[in-house]
Amino acid sequence: MAETTMREAVAAFDDPAALEAAVSELQGSGFNRADISLLARDGLTAAHAEAPAVEDDPAAPHAAVIDETDIRQRRTLEVGMAATIAAFAAAGFTVMSGGATLAAAGAASAAMGGVGGLGALIGKAWGAGQQAFLREQLERGGILLWVRTPDADAEARACAVLRRHAAHDVHVHEVTAGR
Repeated sequence: MAETTMREAVAAFDDPAALEAAVSELQGSGFNRADISLLARDGLTAAHAEAPAVEDDPAAPHAAVIDETDIRQRRTLEVGMAATIAAFAAAGFTVMSGGATLAAAGAASAAMGGVGGLGALIGKAWGAGQQAFLREQLERGGILLWVRTPDADAEARACAVLRRHAAHDVHVHEVTAGR
C-alpha cells in the first residue's frame, strides 16, 4: 500500500509577534487555520533539542496555532461558565436553606465575583504557560511553524509570507500525510 504524501512550508521565528503577524497574513491569504500548525508541547525532547532537528522530522508532533485572541476567549469562557455555575449553586443553597430572595441575590453575586477572580487567575496562568513554551522554543533555535501547501502556487505564497515576517530557514518539504 503506497503512502500518501503532502508538502508543507516550514520556518522558524525568533519573535512571537512576527509569528502571530505571519499566521494572520497566511489566513488572510487563503490558508485555512487547520493547515497551519506549531510544534506541540511534547515535541521538545532530548532527541529534538534544537529546532533544525525537529522541523523536517515527520514524527514531530504538531499542534494548532494559539494566539492572544484564543487565550482571551478561553479565559472569558472559563470565567463566565465558572461564575454562572457558582451563582446558581449559591442561589440554590440560599433558597433551599429558606433565605430571602435578597440574600440569594447577594450570595450569587459574591460567588460570581469570587469564581470570576479565580478563573481570571487560571486563565492568566494558562497564557503564561504558553509564553514559557514559546520562550523555550526560542532558546532552542526558533518557534517552528508548518503550513500545508496543496500546490506550487500555495508553496510560493506561504514562503513569501513567512519571509516577509522575518522567518528563517524557510523551505518546503514533503512528509507522509495523515499526521
